[in-house]
Amino acid sequence: MKRLTLTTLGQIATADIAFGDLTVFVGEQASGKSILLQLIKLISDGGGITQTLRKHGFDWQKNSNKFLSLYFGEGMEGIWKENETTVTYDRTDFTPQKVLLKRKKEESVFLIPAHRVVTLKDGWPRAFTDYGTSDPYVVKEFSEQLRLLMEAGLGSGERPIFPQEGRMNKTIRDAIGRSIFGKAEVRLDRSGLRKRIVLDVEGTQLPFMVWSTGQREFAPLLLGLYWLMPSGNTQKKNNINWVVIEEPEMGLHPQAISALLLMFLELLRRGYNVIVSTHSPQILELVWAIQFIAKSKDAPARLRQLLGLKANAFSYDLTETVISKKTYKTYYFSRQHNAVTVKDISTLDAEDMDEAVSDWGGLTAFSTKASEVVSDAMGRTDL
Repeated sequence: MKRLTLTTLGQIATADIAFGDLTVFVGEQASGKSILLQLIKLISDGGGITQTLRKHGFDWQKNSNKFLSLYFGEGMEGIWKENETTVTYDRTDFTPQKVLLKRKKEESVFLIPAHRVVTLKDGWPRAFTDYGTSDPYVVKEFSEQLRLLMEAGLGSGERPIFPQEGRMNKTIRDAIGRSIFGKAEVRLDRSGLRKRIVLDVEGTQLPFMVWSTGQREFAPLLLGLYWLMPSGNTQKKNNINWVVIEEPEMGLHPQAISALLLMFLELLRRGYNVIVSTHSPQILELVWAIQFIAKSKDAPARLRQLLGLKANAFSYDLTETVISKKTYKTYYFSRQHNAVTVKDISTLDAEDMDEAVSDWGGLTAFSTKASEVVSDAMGRTDL
């Protein structure tokens, strides 16, 4: 999928999106970002989605509205309005009815939802059928993928789940360790009657619910990235083309978000197309910096400096790839008069007359206003 246009989907009045290798969505809460991300997966993976739901005993009785409720979650079938909603991708019209006619194929979009913390119950991934009919499909599927990953052996050995040699480059592992887990290790506890993931702090095992908020939010994201970044010479999952991550920054300190930035760039290096929805200006700061650094001499070296990377084979390949071979797009979900329009703000130009662009979809609006007020206050003090 290279381009997606739509009208009247949920609270979104209009959208026209041309995707980059990394595409970032920003906007207020309840502005339709999650709906659009789930729509992207539904368009790409409709056949696999219907097959998976049937396999686990879900039945929408050939009714497209009931299917929308099963997919997006209870009460969400109303986001699609007959004779009003239009969706087109790469010049192909899309409707929910067409999804029900699609044949099964491997799913090509891996979506890590914002509600990922609910996927770990008592420190173990929940099964698809542990969820009810009211829960969104993407939460069920993500949770099931984590469960299969753990059952396949990640949680069966004596080695820690994190950090683990051979999974992720050492540069990324070290960044995660320093900023999120400190000296602690994520391990599998098999001492009870049920397996569970625990945090081992110098021999003391802490159950999942007493971890910090950031650690709990990050753990399922980490497991998802483990699945996407196979060890050895395999760069990526063959069938997965798109990685979608909702609000990856939840609960994390800015230093931890810096570690996330490395992980996003590593996904790009491995050949995935990445979509991120965020409320963090730090993620857009990276995109803004890459776009301007790319115009300078020694651009990869400057990016390594920004990311605090040592000069080695991994960092050379990473920075060269994301500077010279990847494209970046940013879209702002702008709510006005109870309707949302999706605006292209990809230039991120601070001098742009359009505040949506200059304030990066509102992410820098407060810091800009604070600077103006402080400057004005200092000027009046001088008088």
